[in-house]
Order: sequence, then structure tokens, then C-alpha cells
Amino acid sequence: MDKRCHCVCELKNYIKAESTGSRDKFFYPGGGNYKGFWLNSQHHGYGTKTSKNNLTYSGQWRNGKRQGLGSMTKQIQNGEEDVIYTGYWEKGQKCGSGKQFCRGGVYYGLWKNNRRHGMGLIFYESGDYYLGEWEADVYHGLGALFYDNGNRYEGYFARGYKNGEGTFYHMKSGQIQKGVWENDICKSCVVQDEFRNQVYSPTPYPIPPELASLKFVQKMRRYAKFEAKNTSNSKVSLDNLTYICTCKKPEKFVILQEF
Repeated sequence: MDKRCHCVCELKNYIKAESTGSRDKFFYPGGGNYKGFWLNSQHHGYGTKTSKNNLTYSGQWRNGKRQGLGSMTKQIQNGEEDVIYTGYWEKGQKCGSGKQFCRGGVYYGLWKNNRRHGMGLIFYESGDYYLGEWEADVYHGLGALFYDNGNRYEGYFARGYKNGEGTFYHMKSGQIQKGVWENDICKSCVVQDEFRNQVYSPTPYPIPPELASLKFVQKMRRYAKFEAKNTSNSKVSLDNLTYICTCKKPEKFVILQEF
């Protein structure tokens, strides 16, 4: 064999085979397959990949990772597919706006690094729903939590719990509770009863005896405006103005008048 020919053949064996363009379907040895476009032997462009766990991603790829708009589905036993997530991806992770169906509810909103992050809305099967800010996959920031029975909370959240200032609306009783929460527990609050402001006539029942002390308070308020504005420096009591002083230099009395 020619030495020159032998060298050429040996160099060709070290060239890596790369796939670019479209392939009908590529099967992986460990299970799963890919159908779509390639660039330098990596998924690039539009393609559909199915894993051995029956998870299927259909959407945009870049350099072998999910990038852009795409949907993740799972094939169930009867052959149908359940949508798990549809939205935007970045470097193989959920990032940007997207919609995810999870066990017990559905979420619409923003994502970052595969976690709910930013503004979002989630509906639960129980009928409750939350609209507000998220951070690291939990309620965090300003938001509103609506309950199935009509009650709602508007205020601040932290680490998935009510934390900070907020207002709780008791729709059944008509009460408005404004206060400060810590880990879903109200530490201090003021309750406003809306129904009591809507009465059309006073109560026909007499005031209970234990509230009779209110009359004393009202009486003291009437006499408060008659309190003396000037006081005497004398050691003599002013209760009896007919008191006769035996001092050489009698003290001058201040006569208080009632206005």
C-alpha cells in the first residue's frame, strides 16, 4: 500500500462525524428518541424529544438544550397525553412566562430557573386562588389570596405565609380585619364591623347595668370645661372663702368665676 494513501486513510479515522440538518427519528441506546433539526450533532431548531419515562418535549432547541417556546407533555396509560407545561425555556429550564398544570391546580405567570418567580396567578381545585408576587416557588411579596367561601386576604407574604401588614375580609360576617401577620397568624389587628354601620334604628333594649359607668364619664366631660385655669400659691384652702386670716399680712385670695 502506498504510504501516502495510508496516511490519508489514517487521518480520516480521527474526524468526528457530525450531524447537521433534519432527521426523521434518532433512537437513543438507553431509551427515547428525537425527531427534528440538528446542528453539529446537537438538537438545534425545532424538534420533538421523547424520554424513556414517556415525557415528550416539542419546541425550540439551541445547542442541545430547550430554548424558546415549547411544551412538555406526559403520555398516560390510555394513550392520551397530559400537558404539564407550555411556555418559554432558557438553557433547558423554565424561564419567562408559562403555564403549568400541576396536581391540585394550574399556574399562569413568570418563571426563573424552573421556579415560579415574579407575578403569577394560581387556581386550586378547592376553589381558592392567589394573585400576586412569587419568589423561589412560594408566595413572596404583595398579593391577594381568595378563598372559596368568599373571604380574602390582601397584603404581604413571605416564604409562602402571610407576613407583614395586611387586610382580611370576612365576607360572611362583614368584618374587615386590618393588622400585622406573622407566619399566617395575626399578631395585632383592628376589626371594623361593616354590618353595625348599616342599622336603620337604635336598639330597643336598655343599656346593661355594667355599662352605667359611661354616664359617669359623660358627666365628667361636662364639668371638664369648668376646671380652674389659675391656681393660688396660698397654703390656705379655697373651699371656704369666709375663712379669716390671723396673719399680719393677709394673703390675697384668687376668686374663681364660672364661665
